Amino acid sequence: MLWPWGALIFLLFIISYIRSKKLFLQDGLFGVIVILSFIFIGIFSVSLRLPQNIPLHYVNHLYVQSAKPGILIGEVVEILKPGAYQDKYIVRARDLNGEPVSGKILLNISRDSLPQHYKIGDRIAIGSTITNINTPLNPYQFNYRQYMENLGVYRQVNASGNEVIFLKKEGRNIRALAGNLRDQIISGLREKDFKQEELAIIQALLLGQRQEISQEIYSNYAAAGVIHILAVSGLHVGIILIILHRLFKPLERLQYGRFLKTLLLLVLLWGFAIMAGLSPSVVRAVSMFSFVAIGMQLQRRTSVLNTLFMSLLVLLLINPFYILQVGFQLSYAAVFSIVLIQPHLYGLYKGNSRIIKYFWGILSVTIAAQIGVLPLSLFYFHQFPGLFFISNLVILPFLGIILGLGILVMLLSLFELLPEILAEGFGYIISSLNNFVSWAASREEFIFENIGFSLVLCLTAYLIVIGFILLLKDFRYRNMMYFLLAIIVFQASLFYERFRDEGKETLVFHKSRNTVIAFKEGRSLKLTHDLEEPPLSYSFIKDYVTGQNISSIQQYPSGDIFQTEGKILLRIDSSGVAEIPGLQPDLLLLTNSPRINLERVLQQSKPKMIIADGSNYPSVLARWKATALKKKIPFHATAEKGAFIINSSGVAPENN
Repeated sequence: MLWPWGALIFLLFIISYIRSKKLFLQDGLFGVIVILSFIFIGIFSVSLRLPQNIPLHYVNHLYVQSAKPGILIGEVVEILKPGAYQDKYIVRARDLNGEPVSGKILLNISRDSLPQHYKIGDRIAIGSTITNINTPLNPYQFNYRQYMENLGVYRQVNASGNEVIFLKKEGRNIRALAGNLRDQIISGLREKDFKQEELAIIQALLLGQRQEISQEIYSNYAAAGVIHILAVSGLHVGIILIILHRLFKPLERLQYGRFLKTLLLLVLLWGFAIMAGLSPSVVRAVSMFSFVAIGMQLQRRTSVLNTLFMSLLVLLLINPFYILQVGFQLSYAAVFSIVLIQPHLYGLYKGNSRIIKYFWGILSVTIAAQIGVLPLSLFYFHQFPGLFFISNLVILPFLGIILGLGILVMLLSLFELLPEILAEGFGYIISSLNNFVSWAASREEFIFENIGFSLVLCLTAYLIVIGFILLLKDFRYRNMMYFLLAIIVFQASLFYERFRDEGKETLVFHKSRNTVIAFKEGRSLKLTHDLEEPPLSYSFIKDYVTGQNISSIQQYPSGDIFQTEGKILLRIDSSGVAEIPGLQPDLLLLTNSPRINLERVLQQSKPKMIIADGSNYPSVLARWKATALKKKIPFHATAEKGAFIINSSGVAPENN
């Protein structure tokens, strides 16, 4: 229980505060108690939101724990980017088998059976089993379960269209009203002659909807270093705030004009959030810049910095799991860097040319933001677009115009007043933007991919960023020594990552309809496979190579007998050859659905474990699994448990 600890810390806070008021020379006791208080508030806030501490949360329901099917009634609160075969929604649970429940759940509906598309605010009934969200089947792949848990989504429901019943529209919910408004705007835009790619970018830029962006367009924006403009985030809201700040600046001449200006800024920022459907990322960005808008009116740079910290504290008190979300981290890293670094960079140019100052201001903002987000970008995405300076220098000067004109286009389309010439002109601007991004992305020699960057390197890189900021603020000996020390620590981390003993590891990857066996020794990787394309064209191999900092890859023809980590692995493929006199392997690998009598093979070879990779038919896997259970031999199917890994410590734990 945290309540006694909370009472104790609160009592210590009161006592230390009263004590500090009476001291002529202050000591550090009050500061220590304040830090402990904030740590406790964070722990307490997290504990309140853990599902196991919420009695009504659906994960604590008997039907969920026993994996029994039931009837779940909930409300659609978010529409996600669809998968290849499913439409995806986040649903807020309301009732499970007649009992009230709470919590968010992921709903996957088979697209070929979907009778209709649901909207935010729709109340639906789902008749299916609530299951765990899948973890990645191969190491270093994107962990979708962890990603959804950071969003507060802990389970999923896979259903066909006839297992989902529409109940009613929830019209009183403000998010439902905002979602309806956004849908009306999108419907109005569809009536105009926008190309599909243009409409997809417009929805992403202005409404935060990326569902219709093609993978090619998305990859182009990522390679060009401008992927951040495809999500309504701090960048968009910040530009809108600057435009509105300059537009309403004459109001400051009036009595109470500064208060009126701040009020208008807040109303219009939240009006934009409503137009964008009040999606979580938009709400976070508008909340952050609402504090910034207030700080700007205090006319002190420290006020903007303090309001940023205040917005960070408030948002984390509302949902402490925001800190684990990549978009949240990148937004605050960029904004803090701009506030702390950009004014000093901008001041380096002493000329009088307004044009040069304008473009230098944009470039300094780009450099400052990139300094702040670079370590995180390398850690999460393992790539660096070398043309990001040019791309941002070309796009950012016009992004304000694009956003301002886009908002006008949306408002006019909402009231059916959008003239064709304006729609055509805006479509031409978006098409030009896509063409430039495509050109920048085609310069592959400037795109650096598969960069191994660990958490240790990320943290030590931020020590350099802090040292750089200190030098910009005050170029003196102490700050210089800190900066140089940070560089030495980062170099030591690089040295450690480069020369540490990586050890040996053998993997049987999971790949549907294929067999891929890898032998890693240090930074070298040997592969034997039956893939049709080069290994690095497959994401699961590329992710592993990046995660393990592999420097060389060799390919070998397939074999039947392997020795690794003191164990003998026998592979039986579709040829069905299983009898090797005198051979008793430790591991038996079954690939390509061989036609064998598994009981007889087990009796002859006596393996300690059976492995079946993704090249086998599901029906055959089920039969083998039953046989292994009967013989009391461990059975590892990569389609269920993920890649099979053997390292110096033995067989690695299962993924699921």
